[in-house]
This record gives sequence, structure tokens and C-alpha cells, in this order.
Amino acid sequence: MKVLVALASANRRGAEIEGTELARQLSARGEEAEVVALAPSSGAVSLDVEVLGAAPLSKATLRALRRRAKGFDVVIAYGSSTLPACAIALLGSRVPFVYRSIGDPTQWSRGGLHRLRTVLLFHRAKRVVALWPEAGEAIGRLYRLPAKRIVVIPNARDEAVFRPPSDAERAEARAAFGLTDDATVVAFVGALSAEKRPLLAIESVMQVDGAHLLIAGDGPLRGEVEAAASDSGGRVHVLGSLPDVRPVLWASDVLVNTSSTEGMPGSLIEAAMCAVPVVTTDVGAVREVVGATSSVVEPSASAETIAAAVRDVADGPGTSAADAQRFSWGAVAPQWLGALGDAAR
Repeated sequence: MKVLVALASANRRGAEIEGTELARQLSARGEEAEVVALAPSSGAVSLDVEVLGAAPLSKATLRALRRRAKGFDVVIAYGSSTLPACAIALLGSRVPFVYRSIGDPTQWSRGGLHRLRTVLLFHRAKRVVALWPEAGEAIGRLYRLPAKRIVVIPNARDEAVFRPPSDAERAEARAAFGLTDDATVVAFVGALSAEKRPLLAIESVMQVDGAHLLIAGDGPLRGEVEAAASDSGGRVHVLGSLPDVRPVLWASDVLVNTSSTEGMPGSLIEAAMCAVPVVTTDVGAVREVVGATSSVVEPSASAETIAAAVRDVADGPGTSAADAQRFSWGAVAPQWLGALGDAAR
């Protein structure tokens, strides 16, 4: 089966990384999978993928996508602007597409003409892949899509890559960031954007005595985050976008997620596989991912509440990576193969 994965951009962000890795996993299982991006990266770090145009929905990009899709059995529209792009570019072609919904559909739904347009776009897809069951139900309800066309497949990570560290690896990771063995270390892995609320993460961790916060990510709030870090007395470390976040997780006692909206955060899956407990706001599919030793707080939780949860989790019994194996590619890739095979028929 020949599969083309279309990304919204070449940004090194969660959905784009996930889509790129999906193509690699399909190729490793004998399929022919390639990746394209509708637009270039808007940041300093970019994925090494073919970029089709300057803007996701420009005429030139849509023409390039239609040409590029020829000869493929199915296209995966991996979130965001790839839905209208594939719905338009592949109209009248014999190439079906599968749309991967990457967020919480109840948070992004609007009324009126926008809802009608989205209904039409969803109905162009041969299959819609939701991240968790409630998201699939919401898509069916909001966009009048028959249940038989909706598939639920979670995000995934490579279990050979994301694993608990050895004692030596943990010590080496801490030393690389200038952290002592007995320090309380908290990780924030994600875009520095308004919906991720990295400034709330900083405010929260600063209320945990002596704790350090490692921030791996980039985005429009980078300047504000760095300004806050400069006032932290060296306790907030802004690392930028990293090609490998394992050292951050291996050095950490807790991962904090302060998002106001989410799909299924890959960072939580990575933390779970590395046996790092989590403090997270109750958004999207986080309850599908976190274990019993993690803490889920209300989306409106204050910095004081989040700080208290970080203290409790950091002082707790830790967590096991065993439960996270349902998010391994060994478990998830066969689900994708089934959905793509159905769509390509």
C-alpha cells in the first residue's frame, strides 16, 4: 500500500512529529509511505520533509498536493489545515484521504457557516481518525458523520526510544543541565503558545521550594518565557526545541502540563513510557494517558493548586512504564494499517 502523509507544516511540533513517525512506522512494516508538508516551518527548527508551498491553502500548494498524491492508494491528512487542503486538492481524483483529528473537537467547533463548511469537509474524508472514544462521538454528533466512518486510534511513541533511564543515564541527564541528584526537577515539554500556558507552569513551579523547571519547546511566547526565566534565580531553564527530549524526561521527577485545551499530548505518553509521573490539567484525552500516581487538576486551577500537586507527586511513589505500552507503535501501527486498508478499498 502506498501512503502519503500530509502535514500542515514542517514545524517541529507534536502533530507534525507524530505524522512523520507514522510514515516511518508504516514503512518499517512493508508499506510505501512518504511525507509532505503544506507549508514551511515558522520557527528556527524544521522537520526534514518535502514542503509543497508557501501557505497551506494557496493555489500553488493545492496543485502541488494533487500532483503529489497521484499514484498513492491513500492520503493521510494529519490534522488542522490538511482537512480543507485534501478535501479541495483531491476533489475529483480517485485518491481517497483519511483525516486525523488531532485535538478536542468540542473546543474548536463553531456555529453557523463555519460548522456547515466543516460538515462538508469531514464528509469528503473516507475515514476520520479520532484520538479517543469521546472525541469520536463528538465528531459524529457535531458533524453528522456516521459512526462507521469514524475510527479511534491513539497517539503512539516508540517504546524502544522512550523508556525508563538507568541510574547512570538519569545522573548524566541531570549533570548535563547542571542539576544535582537531590534537586526536585519538573519538565515542561510543548509549544510556547497561549493554549499551552507555559507562564502558568513557571509560576507554579516557582512556588515549589528549590524546584527547577526544564522547558523544552519554542513558540510565540518564547520572549515572555525567557523574561520570566531571567527572574527565576536560575531555576527555570529554557532549552528551546530539542530533537530529543529524553534527557529532559530522564532528568525529571514530574512532568507538568498546564494546557487550556489538548488532544492527546504526546509529551504525556513520552513521560509515561519513561516512568515520569504527571501533573496535568483535565483537558482532552489526558485521563486516557495518565496513571494512578499522576495528578489531574481542573483546567482553571491556580498556580498554588498546581504547585501543591507537583509537591505531592514528586514526593509520591513514582510510576511504572508498563501501562503505557498500549501507546507503543507495536500496538498502534496495526490499527492504522486496518483503517488505511479499509479506506483504500
